[in-house]
Amino acid sequence: MFALLLACSTPDATPPSESGTDSELVESTPPAEPCDGITPEVTDLDSDELATMLEANDFVFIDVHVPYAGEIAGTDAHIEYTEIDALEAAIGELDARAVLYCKTGPMSERAANALIDRGYCAIYDYPAGMNGWERDGYELE
Repeated sequence: MFALLLACSTPDATPPSESGTDSELVESTPPAEPCDGITPEVTDLDSDELATMLEANDFVFIDVHVPYAGEIAGTDAHIEYTEIDALEAAIGELDARAVLYCKTGPMSERAANALIDRGYCAIYDYPAGMNGWERDGYELE
């Protein structure tokens, strides 16, 4: 059995008031924004913060360094920092959490800022990169 319900209305307008004017409008609630009204910006991480996040493993972890030069354990993908469409595909939803890194910092910073410019709001950068990861006593794969 199928049921089809079609309706047409103006969701933000109230019916004419009893006084006969129809100029009163009910403010509509805009759809939820992925960033909950907060201006998106890249959040930088230090090595210890990244290590803690890696334990939780609740984000997409992407190496954006060109050319490939190894990776930090737990890396989900290697996508060149200039391939913003591929980064978007790997991350998915605008409010999905993602951490980007490269070898020394500039490539991940550029990619992270490009994603913020496209509306992503939970983008993290590990600016110390693979060099900083090793310097701080962690190992690369």
